[in-house]
Amino acid sequence: MFDVPQTTATQKDLPQIFPNKWIDGEVENYTQLRQGMEAIADKNNIQIVEPYEELGAAKGVSYTGRDEVALNPRNSERQNTKTLLHELTHAKLHTKENINEYTKPEKEFQAEMTAYTVASYFNIDTSDYSLDYLHHWTKDHEFKDHESLLQEVQSTAKEFITTIEESMGQEKEGEKTMSVKEPKHEIEEEKQERETLPSEKLREMYRSQVSKVEKDSGPFGKEEKVGEDYSHQDFKDAYKKELMNFIEPTVGKELDKEENNDRQERLNQMRAFQETHSKEEVYQFKKESLQELKELPLSDRGEQRLSQIESKLDREFHEEKESTTSEMKHGKGNKGDFHQKEKQKEKVEVER
Repeated sequence: MFDVPQTTATQKDLPQIFPNKWIDGEVENYTQLRQGMEAIADKNNIQIVEPYEELGAAKGVSYTGRDEVALNPRNSERQNTKTLLHELTHAKLHTKENINEYTKPEKEFQAEMTAYTVASYFNIDTSDYSLDYLHHWTKDHEFKDHESLLQEVQSTAKEFITTIEESMGQEKEGEKTMSVKEPKHEIEEEKQERETLPSEKLREMYRSQVSKVEKDSGPFGKEEKVGEDYSHQDFKDAYKKELMNFIEPTVGKELDKEENNDRQERLNQMRAFQETHSKEEVYQFKKESLQELKELPLSDRGEQRLSQIESKLDREFHEEKESTTSEMKHGKGNKGDFHQKEKQKEKVEVER
């Protein structure tokens, strides 16, 4: 019985030796991307070193306490890109000072989700590997603070993307000086948003997120009822499109234009859906939609607007809930009538 390092196996043999465990393939502009990832390491005082031991089937390692990461020398360019982003996330977020504050599934979820997000941004598809990896580490595990974990993923992904783009941009500085400058009368706020995250990229990531929702292959995938004319997911997608028009206006308008959507029809469908579902259900669907949008690397302005929307949604929901409770308590509403209305709504949902 021999271990892999004791054989003549090469990187190309690994997908057969470890089926579905290795990412194969080259990456366009790999040298520039690698330099960008090295810039991330420098910025966070992390050293990229050779592994201290044989890694076997492991793609990489983060040496907690040393502020060092290493890659398996057998990795392909695509595997190296994804894995280095994964290990850099570990090194940045899971330090010797706070490592005990996270469970193993939480750490792996954050590292892989960040790597998947950044790789997708640069058109490197790792879904065949990453989604299975995420499923493995999130299945049957409950995270104590899901929202906090996602916020750290979002901020880390945004930092990594910015650093890589700045690194790649420095190499093209000569080209930038030759480019035509934007008109001075352009609104500074919109210019800043576009520079922070190109609308085309954000639009692609938004479409990718929506298209993957029904596959139930990631940590947020949920099964939907088949055969419904207008499902819960249809409502959530419509709500997210409405939000995109406000939080990232440029992207929202482009999405509507390319999909040739009738906004009034979308609003009518949303209104009809809300009328046949309880306020609690609608509130929950909206909260889920907001959480999914938080996964996207929005501009700073977009994040602020999204936060404002969520605060307003929470406030209005709880105020209305308190008002209803108060009315029932003081006899202004009939509790039996209230429950009857809720049952009618549930019945409509089942029979449609």
